[in-house]
Formats: sequence, C-alpha cells, structure tokens
Amino acid sequence: MGDNQDQRVEKLSAVQVETLRHVFAHRSSKEIARIMGVSPHTVDERLRRANRILGVTSRIDAARIVAASAGNGPQPLIYQAPQLGPQFASADDSGASHESGYRFPKTGIGYPFPTRGRPYNSHGRRERILWPILIAFGTIMAFAALYSVLLGLGAMLT
Repeated sequence: MGDNQDQRVEKLSAVQVETLRHVFAHRSSKEIARIMGVSPHTVDERLRRANRILGVTSRIDAARIVAASAGNGPQPLIYQAPQLGPQFASADDSGASHESGYRFPKTGIGYPFPTRGRPYNSHGRRERILWPILIAFGTIMAFAALYSVLLGLGAMLT
C-alpha cells in the first residue's frame, strides 16, 4: 500500500473505520446500523464520506484499503449472517416444534408478521400469494358488514 493511501486512511474518523471493518465482514447497512446503534442512513453517509476521503467509488474497495492498512488478512468468505440456520424443522406442518421454539400453525401457513420465535421472513411462494388474498377478502367482508349495518340503521330511522 502506498504512503498516499496510508495518509488517507489516517484522515478517517474512528466510526468510519469501524463501519468499514463491518463492511469488510460482509455486513449490510442495516446490520451495521443495528450493531452500532445508528440508522442505516447514518451508516451509508459515513461510507460515502469515507469513499470520498479514500478516493474510491465502492464501499468494498474502501473496506479493503482499511483492512490492508490495519494488516488484516484476506477478506472472510461470509455471505450469510452466522445466526441464520434451518428455517423449518421438517416438511410436516402438523404443529411440530422447531429448534428455536417456534410452533408451526396447524393451518400450515405462518403469520405475515415477525414473531418472537420467527423474527425473519421465511414465507414460501404459497404464503406470499395467500396472505394478500386473505387480507383483501377480510377487508371486503368487513366493509360489507359495515355497509349492511348502515343500511339496517338507515331502514330503522326512516
């Protein structure tokens, strides 16, 4: 690494260097924000400023420069967050318990929102299609019930 790049790395703030170390470990802006306790927009702004200081256009290039100046070895080959594991216990959706404590509903379709036992989105194609249809049907039924109540009240008042 040239002296010019070493001087540029020294111009980076401590939080920019820390952010670039997380980028070097293949973390997304959302993951970095969660770790550092800031918003993803703050992370992206820190990365943009670090890119300008280092004279690069890619966050990966900036992370490699910082890692090389710190004497780190090659970039780790992690393309998936380490906390991710098997998302389903088995093909049997009969209410079997998962390692994380999540119980599959007997209907075979998971909830459309995160829960304590299932904080990630693991819906399949069937669930991604079925939930909007069910929500639309429920909305139509609620408005139909409201309309019939209003018609009944109107008939009673006249």
